[in-house]
Amino acid sequence: MRRCRYKVEFLPMEEEQGERRIDKERVEEILNKYAEDGWRLQQIDLCGNIGLICVFEKSV
Repeated sequence: MRRCRYKVEFLPMEEEQGERRIDKERVEEILNKYAEDGWRLQQIDLCGNIGLICVFEKSV
């Protein structure tokens, strides 16, 4: 049986000139940081209009 650990990261949207947007550079930076530590992105979901929720998985 495979055992895994999970981490959840919330990435808020930023407001710029009245529009809400996701900072793509920050998302890429976070994804790369987790990948370097052996985590893989299991799921990513949009949380309304406030941000992204990322679930990472790592086998132990």
